Amino acid sequence: MSKTTTVAEKLNIPASKHDYVTPYFDLEKMDPDAWTFPVSTKGIKGIELMHKAYGIWKNVVKQNNLGRVNGTDSSKVADMIDDIRTNHVETKLPPVYIDIDTGDIITGGHRYEASAVLGIPGWMFQYVRCSDAWARKRFAKALNNERAFAATLNDKPEVIEHIKYGINEGKITCEQDIEDEAFLIAGHGCCKSAAVRATIVKEMVSFIANNGITSVQLERYTSHNEKTYTDFLSRSTDEYVKDVINSGENPNYYVNMDNWGSRTNPIIVEAAKCRKDQHLNIQASVSLPSARESLDQKRDKVHGTYFSNLSETLDTLFSYRFTNSCYPWDHPDCEHAFLAQDHHKEGVIEGQFIRKSK
Repeated sequence: MSKTTTVAEKLNIPASKHDYVTPYFDLEKMDPDAWTFPVSTKGIKGIELMHKAYGIWKNVVKQNNLGRVNGTDSSKVADMIDDIRTNHVETKLPPVYIDIDTGDIITGGHRYEASAVLGIPGWMFQYVRCSDAWARKRFAKALNNERAFAATLNDKPEVIEHIKYGINEGKITCEQDIEDEAFLIAGHGCCKSAAVRATIVKEMVSFIANNGITSVQLERYTSHNEKTYTDFLSRSTDEYVKDVINSGENPNYYVNMDNWGSRTNPIIVEAAKCRKDQHLNIQASVSLPSARESLDQKRDKVHGTYFSNLSETLDTLFSYRFTNSCYPWDHPDCEHAFLAQDHHKEGVIEGQFIRKSK
Protein backbone atom coordinates (compact mmCIF):
# COMPACT_ATOMS: atom_id res chain seq x y z
CA MET A 1 0.00 0.00 0.00
CA SER A 2 1.45 3.40 -0.94
CA LYS A 3 2.07 5.77 1.95
CA THR A 4 -0.26 8.78 2.23
CA THR A 5 1.60 11.90 3.43
CA THR A 6 -0.58 14.29 5.38
CA VAL A 7 -0.12 18.02 5.92
CA ALA A 8 0.62 17.34 9.58
CA GLU A 9 3.46 14.97 8.67
CA LYS A 10 4.94 17.49 6.25
CA LEU A 11 4.92 20.18 8.96
CA ASN A 12 5.99 17.71 11.68
CA ILE A 13 3.02 18.49 13.93
CA PRO A 14 0.49 16.14 15.62
CA ALA A 15 -2.02 14.73 13.14
CA SER A 16 -5.72 15.56 13.26
CA LYS A 17 -8.62 13.56 11.86
CA HIS A 18 -9.13 16.44 9.45
CA ASP A 19 -5.86 15.42 7.80
CA TYR A 20 -7.37 12.08 6.79
CA VAL A 21 -10.62 13.32 5.26
CA THR A 22 -11.16 12.23 1.66
CA PRO A 23 -14.08 12.62 -0.78
CA TYR A 24 -15.12 9.07 0.11
CA PHE A 25 -14.56 9.15 3.88
CA ASP A 26 -15.57 12.42 5.57
CA LEU A 27 -15.19 13.52 9.18
CA GLU A 28 -18.64 12.28 10.22
CA LYS A 29 -17.71 8.76 9.19
CA MET A 30 -14.81 8.86 11.67
CA ASP A 31 -17.30 8.91 14.57
CA PRO A 32 -17.68 5.35 16.00
CA ASP A 33 -21.33 6.05 16.83
CA ALA A 34 -22.06 6.59 13.13
CA TRP A 35 -21.31 2.93 12.45
CA THR A 36 -24.53 1.09 13.18
CA PHE A 37 -23.80 -2.48 12.11
CA PRO A 38 -24.17 -4.70 15.20
CA VAL A 39 -20.84 -6.27 16.18
CA SER A 40 -20.52 -9.46 18.22
CA THR A 41 -18.12 -12.24 19.14
CA LYS A 42 -20.18 -14.68 17.00
CA GLY A 43 -20.43 -16.77 20.15
CA ILE A 44 -16.80 -17.85 19.80
CA LYS A 45 -15.00 -18.67 23.02
CA GLY A 46 -11.80 -16.69 23.42
CA ILE A 47 -12.96 -13.53 21.60
CA GLU A 48 -13.41 -10.29 23.54
CA LEU A 49 -14.79 -7.13 21.93
CA MET A 50 -12.77 -4.04 22.83
CA HIS A 51 -13.35 -0.47 21.62
CA LYS A 52 -14.29 0.89 18.21
CA ALA A 53 -12.31 3.77 16.73
CA TYR A 54 -11.16 5.33 13.46
CA GLY A 55 -7.73 3.96 12.65
CA ILE A 56 -5.00 4.38 10.04
CA TRP A 57 -4.15 1.53 7.67
CA LYS A 58 -0.40 2.03 7.97
CA ASN A 59 -0.64 1.28 11.71
CA VAL A 60 -2.10 -2.22 11.22
CA VAL A 61 -0.79 -5.38 9.60
CA LYS A 62 -2.29 -7.10 6.57
CA GLN A 63 -1.18 -10.70 6.44
CA ASN A 64 -2.44 -13.13 3.79
CA ASN A 65 -6.02 -12.38 4.85
CA LEU A 66 -6.59 -14.45 8.01
CA GLY A 67 -10.12 -15.33 6.93
CA ARG A 68 -9.22 -16.39 3.37
CA VAL A 69 -7.08 -19.41 2.51
CA ASN A 70 -6.45 -17.97 -0.98
CA GLY A 71 -6.06 -14.34 0.08
CA THR A 72 -8.02 -11.45 -1.36
CA ASP A 73 -9.92 -11.61 -4.65
CA SER A 74 -8.81 -8.94 -7.15
CA SER A 75 -12.23 -8.87 -8.84
CA LYS A 76 -13.88 -8.33 -5.45
CA VAL A 77 -11.48 -5.44 -4.80
CA ALA A 78 -12.33 -3.92 -8.19
CA ASP A 79 -16.07 -4.18 -7.46
CA MET A 80 -15.53 -2.54 -4.08
CA ILE A 81 -13.57 0.32 -5.65
CA ASP A 82 -16.40 0.97 -8.11
CA ASP A 83 -18.97 0.86 -5.32
CA ILE A 84 -17.05 3.31 -3.10
CA ARG A 85 -16.57 5.69 -6.02
CA THR A 86 -20.33 5.66 -6.58
CA ASN A 87 -21.70 5.47 -3.03
CA HIS A 88 -18.71 6.49 -0.87
CA VAL A 89 -18.00 4.53 2.32
CA GLU A 90 -21.25 3.38 3.96
CA THR A 91 -21.41 3.34 7.75
CA LYS A 92 -24.24 0.79 7.80
CA LEU A 93 -21.71 -1.90 6.86
CA PRO A 94 -19.42 -3.76 9.29
CA PRO A 95 -16.20 -2.15 10.51
CA VAL A 96 -12.78 -3.72 9.95
CA TYR A 97 -11.81 -6.08 12.78
CA ILE A 98 -8.30 -5.68 14.24
CA ASP A 99 -6.45 -7.90 16.72
CA ILE A 100 -5.60 -5.37 19.43
CA ASP A 101 -2.52 -7.31 20.58
CA THR A 102 -0.89 -7.99 17.20
CA GLY A 103 -2.35 -5.26 14.99
CA ASP A 104 -3.37 -7.90 12.44
CA ILE A 105 -6.35 -7.26 10.19
CA ILE A 106 -8.70 -10.13 11.04
CA THR A 107 -11.14 -9.31 8.27
CA GLY A 108 -11.08 -6.35 5.92
CA GLY A 109 -8.33 -7.21 3.45
CA HIS A 110 -10.44 -6.20 0.45
CA ARG A 111 -11.19 -2.82 2.02
CA TYR A 112 -7.48 -2.37 2.75
CA GLU A 113 -6.57 -2.89 -0.91
CA ALA A 114 -9.46 -0.77 -2.21
CA SER A 115 -8.40 2.05 0.12
CA ALA A 116 -4.85 1.94 -1.28
CA VAL A 117 -6.21 2.59 -4.78
CA LEU A 118 -8.62 5.33 -3.69
CA GLY A 119 -6.26 7.10 -1.30
CA ILE A 120 -8.33 6.41 1.82
CA PRO A 121 -5.79 6.46 4.68
CA GLY A 122 -7.97 4.78 7.33
CA TRP A 123 -11.21 3.06 8.27
CA MET A 124 -13.43 2.35 11.24
CA PHE A 125 -11.76 -0.37 13.30
CA GLN A 126 -13.39 -2.70 15.81
CA TYR A 127 -10.62 -3.94 18.08
CA VAL A 128 -10.85 -7.43 19.54
CA ARG A 129 -8.71 -9.57 21.81
CA CYS A 130 -8.15 -13.20 20.82
CA SER A 131 -7.13 -15.78 23.40
CA ASP A 132 -5.18 -17.85 20.85
CA ALA A 133 -4.64 -18.49 17.13
CA TRP A 134 -7.59 -20.92 16.92
CA ALA A 135 -10.03 -18.38 18.36
CA ARG A 136 -8.75 -15.75 15.94
CA LYS A 137 -9.02 -18.08 12.95
CA ARG A 138 -12.55 -19.17 13.88
CA PHE A 139 -13.59 -15.55 14.35
CA ALA A 140 -12.15 -14.52 10.98
CA LYS A 141 -13.99 -17.36 9.25
CA ALA A 142 -17.25 -16.64 11.08
CA LEU A 143 -17.09 -12.99 10.02
CA ASN A 144 -16.99 -14.22 6.43
CA ASN A 145 -20.31 -15.98 7.07
CA GLU A 146 -22.21 -12.69 7.42
CA ARG A 147 -25.60 -12.68 5.72
CA ALA A 148 -26.40 -9.05 6.47
CA PHE A 149 -24.19 -7.53 3.74
CA ALA A 150 -22.62 -8.59 0.44
CA ALA A 151 -19.72 -10.53 1.88
CA THR A 152 -17.71 -13.08 -0.06
CA LEU A 153 -18.92 -16.16 1.80
CA ASN A 154 -16.65 -19.06 2.66
CA ASP A 155 -16.71 -21.76 -0.03
CA LYS A 156 -16.15 -25.48 0.46
CA PRO A 157 -12.33 -25.38 0.06
CA GLU A 158 -12.23 -22.66 2.77
CA VAL A 159 -14.31 -24.87 5.07
CA ILE A 160 -12.16 -27.95 4.39
CA GLU A 161 -8.92 -26.04 5.03
CA HIS A 162 -10.28 -24.60 8.27
CA ILE A 163 -11.47 -27.95 9.62
CA LYS A 164 -8.21 -29.69 8.72
CA TYR A 165 -6.38 -26.96 10.64
CA GLY A 166 -8.64 -27.51 13.66
CA ILE A 167 -8.09 -31.26 13.52
CA ASN A 168 -4.31 -30.95 13.22
CA GLU A 169 -4.24 -28.49 16.12
CA GLY A 170 -6.32 -30.80 18.31
CA LYS A 171 -9.21 -28.32 18.51
CA ILE A 172 -11.73 -30.53 16.69
CA THR A 173 -12.11 -33.80 18.56
CA CYS A 174 -15.27 -35.53 17.26
CA GLU A 175 -17.53 -35.75 14.22
CA GLN A 176 -20.10 -33.40 15.74
CA ASP A 177 -17.36 -30.75 16.06
CA ILE A 178 -16.77 -31.05 12.31
CA GLU A 179 -20.42 -30.46 11.45
CA ASP A 180 -20.77 -27.64 13.99
CA GLU A 181 -17.67 -25.89 12.64
CA ALA A 182 -18.93 -26.14 9.05
CA PHE A 183 -22.20 -24.51 10.07
CA LEU A 184 -20.46 -21.81 12.12
CA ILE A 185 -18.32 -20.55 9.26
CA ALA A 186 -20.53 -21.35 6.24
CA GLY A 187 -24.08 -21.83 7.51
CA HIS A 188 -25.31 -18.93 5.37
CA GLY A 189 -23.48 -20.19 2.30
CA CYS A 190 -22.16 -23.50 1.03
CA CYS A 191 -22.97 -25.40 4.25
CA LYS A 192 -26.55 -24.23 4.64
CA SER A 193 -27.95 -27.71 3.93
CA ALA A 194 -27.48 -30.69 6.22
CA ALA A 195 -26.63 -32.82 3.17
CA VAL A 196 -23.59 -30.68 2.33
CA ARG A 197 -22.41 -30.72 5.94
CA ALA A 198 -22.79 -34.51 5.97
CA THR A 199 -20.61 -34.71 2.84
CA ILE A 200 -17.92 -32.62 4.53
CA VAL A 201 -18.05 -34.89 7.59
CA LYS A 202 -17.53 -37.92 5.31
CA GLU A 203 -14.55 -36.32 3.63
CA MET A 204 -13.02 -35.29 6.95
CA VAL A 205 -13.48 -38.80 8.40
CA SER A 206 -11.65 -40.07 5.32
CA PHE A 207 -8.90 -37.47 5.89
CA ILE A 208 -8.59 -38.62 9.51
CA ALA A 209 -8.35 -42.27 8.47
CA ASN A 210 -5.84 -41.61 5.67
CA ASN A 211 -3.53 -39.70 8.00
CA GLY A 212 -3.78 -42.04 10.98
CA ILE A 213 -5.13 -39.28 13.23
CA THR A 214 -6.22 -40.63 16.62
CA SER A 215 -7.17 -37.38 18.37
CA VAL A 216 -10.65 -37.29 16.78
CA GLN A 217 -13.26 -39.67 18.18
CA LEU A 218 -15.24 -41.15 15.30
CA GLU A 219 -18.78 -42.44 15.45
CA ARG A 220 -19.20 -46.22 15.31
CA TYR A 221 -20.55 -46.17 11.75
CA THR A 222 -19.21 -44.18 8.84
CA SER A 223 -20.64 -43.58 5.37
CA HIS A 224 -18.87 -43.15 2.04
CA ASN A 225 -19.21 -41.25 -1.23
CA GLU A 226 -17.26 -41.12 -4.49
CA LYS A 227 -14.52 -38.92 -2.97
CA THR A 228 -14.03 -41.01 0.15
CA TYR A 229 -14.17 -44.25 -1.89
CA THR A 230 -11.05 -43.11 -3.75
CA ASP A 231 -9.34 -42.41 -0.40
CA PHE A 232 -10.54 -45.77 0.98
CA LEU A 233 -9.11 -47.57 -2.04
CA SER A 234 -5.77 -45.79 -1.84
CA ARG A 235 -5.18 -46.82 1.78
CA SER A 236 -6.64 -50.33 1.53
CA THR A 237 -4.40 -53.27 2.41
CA ASP A 238 -7.11 -55.80 1.50
CA GLU A 239 -6.14 -58.48 -1.05
CA TYR A 240 -9.49 -57.83 -2.72
CA VAL A 241 -8.00 -54.71 -4.32
CA LYS A 242 -5.26 -56.70 -6.04
CA ASP A 243 -7.31 -59.81 -6.80
CA VAL A 244 -10.49 -58.13 -8.05
CA ILE A 245 -10.38 -54.37 -8.54
CA ASN A 246 -6.90 -54.12 -10.06
CA SER A 247 -6.84 -57.51 -11.78
CA GLY A 248 -7.85 -56.02 -15.11
CA GLU A 249 -10.06 -58.98 -15.95
CA ASN A 250 -13.48 -57.45 -15.30
CA PRO A 251 -14.94 -53.95 -14.88
CA ASN A 252 -15.63 -52.59 -11.40
CA TYR A 253 -18.07 -49.87 -10.37
CA TYR A 254 -18.63 -48.15 -7.02
CA VAL A 255 -22.26 -47.47 -6.06
CA ASN A 256 -23.22 -45.09 -3.26
CA MET A 257 -26.59 -46.49 -2.18
CA ASP A 258 -27.53 -43.17 -0.59
CA ASN A 259 -27.99 -41.98 -4.19
CA TRP A 260 -29.59 -45.12 -5.60
CA GLY A 261 -32.55 -43.22 -7.03
CA SER A 262 -30.31 -40.98 -9.10
CA ARG A 263 -27.87 -43.72 -10.06
CA THR A 264 -30.53 -45.88 -11.72
CA ASN A 265 -32.08 -43.97 -14.58
CA PRO A 266 -35.59 -42.87 -13.51
CA ILE A 267 -36.67 -43.06 -17.15
CA ILE A 268 -35.97 -46.80 -17.20
CA VAL A 269 -38.00 -47.26 -14.03
CA GLU A 270 -40.95 -45.40 -15.52
CA ALA A 271 -40.67 -47.21 -18.87
CA ALA A 272 -40.74 -50.56 -17.10
CA LYS A 273 -44.16 -49.68 -15.68
CA CYS A 274 -45.72 -49.58 -19.16
CA ARG A 275 -48.04 -52.43 -20.09
CA LYS A 276 -47.38 -54.17 -23.39
CA ASP A 277 -50.12 -52.11 -25.06
CA GLN A 278 -48.82 -48.75 -23.74
CA HIS A 279 -46.02 -46.32 -24.56
CA LEU A 280 -44.27 -43.55 -22.62
CA ASN A 281 -44.81 -39.89 -23.53
CA ILE A 282 -41.95 -37.58 -22.52
CA GLN A 283 -42.43 -33.98 -21.41
CA ALA A 284 -39.01 -32.31 -21.33
CA SER A 285 -37.44 -28.95 -20.63
CA VAL A 286 -33.93 -27.95 -21.62
CA SER A 287 -31.29 -25.54 -20.35
CA LEU A 288 -31.45 -21.96 -21.54
CA PRO A 289 -30.25 -21.21 -25.09
CA SER A 290 -26.79 -19.75 -25.55
CA ALA A 291 -24.61 -18.29 -28.27
CA ARG A 292 -23.45 -21.82 -29.05
CA GLU A 293 -26.85 -23.55 -29.08
CA SER A 294 -30.31 -22.24 -29.86
CA LEU A 295 -33.43 -23.46 -28.08
CA ASP A 296 -34.39 -25.60 -31.08
CA GLN A 297 -30.94 -27.19 -31.21
CA LYS A 298 -31.10 -28.08 -27.53
CA ARG A 299 -34.55 -29.63 -28.01
CA ASP A 300 -33.41 -31.61 -31.05
CA LYS A 301 -30.65 -33.22 -28.96
CA VAL A 302 -33.13 -34.58 -26.40
CA HIS A 303 -34.47 -37.33 -28.67
CA GLY A 304 -31.82 -37.20 -31.39
CA THR A 305 -28.88 -37.71 -29.00
CA TYR A 306 -29.75 -38.42 -25.36
CA PHE A 307 -32.65 -40.84 -25.82
CA SER A 308 -30.95 -42.39 -28.82
CA ASN A 309 -27.84 -43.10 -26.72
CA LEU A 310 -30.00 -44.52 -23.94
CA SER A 311 -31.71 -46.87 -26.40
CA GLU A 312 -28.34 -48.10 -27.71
CA THR A 313 -27.15 -48.70 -24.15
CA LEU A 314 -30.24 -50.74 -23.32
CA ASP A 315 -29.94 -52.74 -26.55
CA THR A 316 -26.35 -53.62 -25.63
CA LEU A 317 -27.43 -54.63 -22.14
CA PHE A 318 -30.29 -56.80 -23.46
CA SER A 319 -27.87 -58.44 -25.89
CA TYR A 320 -25.64 -59.36 -22.94
CA ARG A 321 -28.63 -60.82 -21.10
CA PHE A 322 -29.70 -62.82 -24.18
CA THR A 323 -26.19 -64.31 -24.43
CA ASN A 324 -25.56 -64.99 -20.73
CA SER A 325 -29.13 -65.42 -19.40
CA CYS A 326 -28.40 -62.75 -16.77
CA TYR A 327 -27.42 -59.15 -16.38
CA PRO A 328 -23.71 -58.32 -15.80
CA TRP A 329 -24.24 -57.75 -12.07
CA ASP A 330 -26.02 -61.14 -11.67
CA HIS A 331 -23.28 -63.24 -13.26
CA PRO A 332 -22.36 -66.23 -11.07
CA ASP A 333 -18.67 -65.26 -11.20
CA CYS A 334 -19.27 -61.79 -9.75
CA GLU A 335 -17.23 -60.97 -6.64
CA HIS A 336 -19.25 -58.21 -5.00
CA ALA A 337 -18.09 -56.51 -1.82
CA PHE A 338 -19.06 -53.78 0.65
CA LEU A 339 -16.78 -51.10 2.04
CA ALA A 340 -16.12 -51.44 5.78
CA GLN A 341 -18.31 -49.00 7.73
CA ASP A 342 -18.37 -50.35 11.32
CA HIS A 343 -15.40 -48.99 13.27
CA HIS A 344 -16.02 -51.53 16.07
CA LYS A 345 -16.13 -54.71 13.98
CA GLU A 346 -14.60 -53.90 10.60
CA GLY A 347 -11.35 -52.47 9.28
CA VAL A 348 -12.49 -49.02 8.14
CA ILE A 349 -9.04 -47.50 8.63
CA GLU A 350 -7.36 -50.44 6.89
CA GLY A 351 -9.72 -50.24 3.91
CA GLN A 352 -11.33 -53.66 4.41
CA PHE A 353 -13.76 -54.97 1.79
CA ILE A 354 -16.55 -57.17 3.16
CA ARG A 355 -17.20 -59.80 0.51
CA LYS A 356 -20.78 -60.64 -0.37
CA SER A 357 -21.46 -64.32 0.16
CA LYS A 358 -22.62 -66.18 -2.94
